[in-house]
Amino acid sequence: MQILADRLRQNYPDCCLGELSEEMNLKRPLFYQSGTEFKKNKVYIAREADVTAQLLQSHGDNLILVVGEGYRPGVRPLPGVCFFPEETSAETLFNTVQRIFDTYDAWDERMQSMALSERTLKKLLDASYRIFHNPIMVSTSGGFIIDYSTMMDTMPEFQQILQHNQVAAAQAKNTPSGEESVQRYVDPATQKKHLFAEIYDRNHNAYRVILVESSRKFRYYDEYLLVHLAKYIQQMLEKYTVLQSDLSYTLDRLLSNILTGESMEAASLAARFESFHWEESHWYFCMTIHVSTVDRQNLTVVRFICNRLEGLMKGSCAFLLDENIVVCVNLQHYGKTMEEAVGAAKEFLKDSYLKAGISYAFTGLGKLKQYYLQSRIALEEGMKRFPLRWVMRFEDIALDYLLGRCTEKLEPEAVCSRPVLELREYDRAHKTEYYETLRTYITCQMNAVKAAKELFIHRSTFLYRMNHIRDLVHMDLEDPDQLLYLLLTYRLLEQGPYSDSDSHSS
Repeated sequence: MQILADRLRQNYPDCCLGELSEEMNLKRPLFYQSGTEFKKNKVYIAREADVTAQLLQSHGDNLILVVGEGYRPGVRPLPGVCFFPEETSAETLFNTVQRIFDTYDAWDERMQSMALSERTLKKLLDASYRIFHNPIMVSTSGGFIIDYSTMMDTMPEFQQILQHNQVAAAQAKNTPSGEESVQRYVDPATQKKHLFAEIYDRNHNAYRVILVESSRKFRYYDEYLLVHLAKYIQQMLEKYTVLQSDLSYTLDRLLSNILTGESMEAASLAARFESFHWEESHWYFCMTIHVSTVDRQNLTVVRFICNRLEGLMKGSCAFLLDENIVVCVNLQHYGKTMEEAVGAAKEFLKDSYLKAGISYAFTGLGKLKQYYLQSRIALEEGMKRFPLRWVMRFEDIALDYLLGRCTEKLEPEAVCSRPVLELREYDRAHKTEYYETLRTYITCQMNAVKAAKELFIHRSTFLYRMNHIRDLVHMDLEDPDQLLYLLLTYRLLEQGPYSDSDSHSS
C-alpha cells in the first residue's frame, strides 16, 4: 500500500490517505460495483455513491481509492482508504494504478529471469535502478565488494572504496538465519546513509545487499523492496558459490599436489584423472590470479572468486595455491576456444580488480606444472611491465623472460656480441652512427633500401657506412645464428638500466 500510495501522490498530489498497511500483498485493481462483496488483497477504485461508511470501515486488507464529494483536504480517512477529488477520472486513476503494477511486475519478472540466466550480477543490479533510483552493492559480511551498480563508476565519492574493493562493514544485529531484516548505518568514508539486507549461506550471514542513499532520499518502503531483491541476488550467488562435490575437491587436491611438486608416472597420472574425464589428448591452459593478502584471509571471498570463475569457464577447476588462485581449464569440457574462455573471465577479473597471467594452450597432463609456472611467470613479469593490464599472456613477456635468463649470472655486456660493443665504442670516440646503422639493417631484414629510409639517409650513404662497418669489425651477416646473436645483443643493451642513450650520436 505504501509503495502504491507514494506513486499515486506523484500523479495526484491532493489525494488524502488513511493509515496504510506495511504488508506487500496487494493484487491487481478492480472497479468496485455497488452491492458486491470485497475480495481479499485487492485495490478497488470506487465512486463515493457506490460505497457506504460502514463498508469502508469493514473492507478488510484491501486498498480503497474513492472518488467523490467525501474528499476533504487535510482530513485523514479511514485505514486503507484514499480519497480523490470529485473531478478525478476514475478510469484514468484505474489506468495509473495498472501502470504502477506493470512497472513492479516487469521488474520482478526480469529479476527472476536474470537470476536463472548466465547474466552477471552487475546487470541485475543495473536493472533495479528504475525501482530504487540509488546505487546498490553486493559484498561479503566482511565488506569485500563482489559487485556494484555501473553508475558508481562515474561517481567520485565512491572511487576510493571501489579502488580497494572494500566497503565499511557495519556491525550487524543478531538476526536469526532466514529472518528478513534490513539495517541502517552511515558509511564513515562517504558519509552516506546505507541500508543493507543479509544473505545467509548455510545459516551464516555471508553476504550483504547494500542500498546507498545517493541520487534520491530513501523511501520508507525501500527496505521491503531491498529484501525482495536480496532473494534474487541470493539465487544468483548460490549458482556461483554452490558447494562442490567431493569429486571436485579431489580434483582440487590432485592438481594442487601436482603443481606443488608431487611426481607421478604418466600411467598413474592418466588413471587418476580418468574419473574426472580429463584425458591426455585434451587441450588445457592455466591461469594464475593475484589475490591480495586481505582477500586470501577471507575464505568466503576466495570461494566466491573460484566458483565464479568455474561458472564462467565451464570445465575448469579453480583453487587457492600459495598466494594466488590457480585455474586449470579443460577446453574440451568448456567446448569453446581458449580466447573465448579468457574473454568470458576478463570482465569479471576487471570488475573485481584481479589480475591474471595466462599460459599457452597445451596437451598432455604431465605438462601441467610447466604451464602453471608459465602462467605464474606471465603474471609476475606482466604486472611489472604492463601494470594497467588485467590479463597478461606469457607470449607477451616470453622474449624478455628469455633475455632475463641469459643474464642471471652475467651482466648483459658480458654476454653481448663483441663487434656490436666495438661499434658502440667507436661511435662514442668518433661521433659516428655505425651502431644504429647496423641495428636498423638487421631489423629491416637486411633490406638496404628500407634501412636507408628508416635512417633518413641516401642509399649510397647507407652502403658506404655498411662497408666501413665491415672494415671495422668482422661478422658474417649470412649466418642465421650470428644474426640472432646480434638481435639479442641489441635487445639486451637497450632494455632496463643497461640501455645507452649515447650509443650513437644524434
